[in-house]
Amino acid sequence: MPSFGLVQEILEKWRRGARGPLPQLTPLKLLEAVLVINEEGPVGRRLLALALGINDGVARGLLERLADEGLVSVGEAGVKLSKNGKTRLSHLLSDLSVKKIERLVLNEIVPEYVAVAIHLADAYKQGITGIAQRDEAVRAGAEGAITFGIKQGRLVSPPDGKDVAELSPGDDLLLRQTFSPSENDMIVIGLAKDRYRALAGGLAAIFSLSQK
Repeated sequence: MPSFGLVQEILEKWRRGARGPLPQLTPLKLLEAVLVINEEGPVGRRLLALALGINDGVARGLLERLADEGLVSVGEAGVKLSKNGKTRLSHLLSDLSVKKIERLVLNEIVPEYVAVAIHLADAYKQGITGIAQRDEAVRAGAEGAITFGIKQGRLVSPPDGKDVAELSPGDDLLLRQTFSPSENDMIVIGLAKDRYRALAGGLAAIFSLSQK
């Protein structure tokens, strides 16, 4: 199952450090911040605050701590992930069983929303219904989340195992071509009106899997 132990370790180290803890900063927000910086860097604190839904002071403190750790390099235009930061991000994603994250247009399933899809390796287990994932995505500010798994070579929707290809053949093909998922892999899709909330929803959904 996915684990966010490495993210928690970073936060715990910061809590014990001279700068002290950062209010509003959770494991989810930290990982989201690193992903936003990786995708859009260089970024400044105001864009980061907007993307994460935190205030400027917390965003500034977060960037300072990331710089202290050597995870970002600082320039006039803002910060971007350093080589060390990219390596650490790779480890964080591996800890969560994440193979790939992509923003997609799913015209059949959810044409009205921005969709951020997260591919998880070997994470589809008995008992996953998608309800907890949807609820956690909503709590994170998204409109919801959709959970799919690979069973007997088919992309299916829990808990009843409906074949996605029968309901949405075009989106089924898009997801397969984008991720090339294997047996028991999962694709969790965060849905929102903007890409930042969709990413937050998708991450919150996969974090919920580690709590099962």
